[in-house]
Amino acid sequence: MKNLLLIIFTSLVMSFSVYAEKMEPLSSQMDAYLVVTDKDGKENLKPAEEVVPKDKLEYQLTYTNNTEKPLKNLVITGPIPQNTFFVSGTNNTKIKSDFVVSIDGGKTFEPEPVKRMVMKDGKEVEVIIPPEKYTAIRWMPSVPITAKEQQIFTYRIEVK
Repeated sequence: MKNLLLIIFTSLVMSFSVYAEKMEPLSSQMDAYLVVTDKDGKENLKPAEEVVPKDKLEYQLTYTNNTEKPLKNLVITGPIPQNTFFVSGTNNTKIKSDFVVSIDGGKTFEPEPVKRMVMKDGKEVEVIIPPEKYTAIRWMPSVPITAKEQQIFTYRIEVK
């Protein structure tokens, strides 16, 4: 009976390990850094522990392909927390990607600049929605993340 329990336990552990590997081909990590400018105007990043209004933060989203095969059709989404706003033009990655933004809490995404038709003085006019209204951002890489490769996606926000 003791050997049977050991075999069952070993089988469960092995099954779980295989299952866990299959469930996590891609791992991710998000780090926040405070953007600090020194007296010479050079920017430095330090881990963000506390922030105050007007502070700029850089988010770094790191994705690692843990498999031996390329991963394609990835969608990388970054939040824009309440009481912050996206700093336009700070989205960056080294792989070819389409970049889109959301103004509705991540329900829909569209390329920049986000435009809407509104009524102004009795006329319908086109307005550009400013980055301060973005609620999330997203990259859609057009190339796969190759086996065991790591990619970093960065952007900045400012505290209101």
